[in-house]
Amino acid sequence: MKNFWLGSLVTFWAVVLTAAAIRAGDVPPVWKKQGKLTEDDPKDAVLKNSYAKTYTVKLEAGKTYRIDMTSREVDSLVRLENPNGNQVASDDDGGGNRNARIVYKADRNGAYKIIATTFGQPMGQFKLTGDFTLTVNIASALDLLEMRANNIGKASAAERNKTINDLKKHLKELGPKLSNREVGLAMNVAQVVEQSAPKQAMELYKDYTKLFAASEDQRIAAIARRLPGNSIAVKGATLDGKEIDLAKLKGKVVLVDFWATWCGPCVAEIPNMKKMYDAYHGRGFEILGVSVDQEKDAPTKFIAERKLPWPCIHDDRASGKSLSDFYGVMAIPLPILVDRDGKVISLSARGPELERLLEKHIGPLEKTTK
Repeated sequence: MKNFWLGSLVTFWAVVLTAAAIRAGDVPPVWKKQGKLTEDDPKDAVLKNSYAKTYTVKLEAGKTYRIDMTSREVDSLVRLENPNGNQVASDDDGGGNRNARIVYKADRNGAYKIIATTFGQPMGQFKLTGDFTLTVNIASALDLLEMRANNIGKASAAERNKTINDLKKHLKELGPKLSNREVGLAMNVAQVVEQSAPKQAMELYKDYTKLFAASEDQRIAAIARRLPGNSIAVKGATLDGKEIDLAKLKGKVVLVDFWATWCGPCVAEIPNMKKMYDAYHGRGFEILGVSVDQEKDAPTKFIAERKLPWPCIHDDRASGKSLSDFYGVMAIPLPILVDRDGKVISLSARGPELERLLEKHIGPLEKTTK
């Protein structure tokens, strides 16, 4: 998932949280390196279009480390290989704002390789070459909670409930001081729980609505407006100049898809969306795209080439009336599914989950006969 200013999240292990949890920068790093990616560097073995630099650092079995790659010039991506040369972790945006972060518990002593590279294509201010900083720290309490959250889908019911309770306690202690990092963690947990325990997820979203709305950061407060259980308003001019209003689609199930042509996961999901649209459109299913591409020409050309049948709004963030800003959209793809009453029912309606939700709210896929 590519982020605007927030990244994906991290992995597993028990911890008792306190308001005085150790945060990054409170203690000196275990290891630190200033580096620069250049066109003279070899291409990455995994990300073929990216330049890479490799560093060796000794880790101790049983210790959990946080590895950060930060940069103002490149879209950081960091990979970790164990002493046998096997990749054991990788991250793109886990550090927020195009910075990468891995939290990893070493399972053996030895020399691990940290590969500093990039996402693989220049985007806006971010290039394929430039300065970066790598740091290795002993994981903090919040790092460890993130580890648990990332594996919550594999946890037992008891472990899942403990993680959720620890997280809610932590968020309440922070109060209006919530940061992007905690919000990303909270949303990661809720969206995973949504797949296996939707009722529990809805209760979480209710709690989040109150917590996020009270944040001093207006971007975080905005997220509360589009959490499940709330109604959302989406209207504007489509790429072909027609006016569209989500309110006028009441009575239908609508997928409001925040996406961009440069977003790999967004583009990869389109065939599934097309399949669901073809199967359910005649039964009351609509799709409304919201492109966050910087220029309007990109989605216009893309949609024409793909012959996509649903309408799309270009979200002009420079206009001061951005839907992305109003709803606190920090990461794409963001597929928001809205029910017949206009209320949000899911923030993760993609892949098999989209089909499951459409079957639940509209009915089973109709079998075709030859």
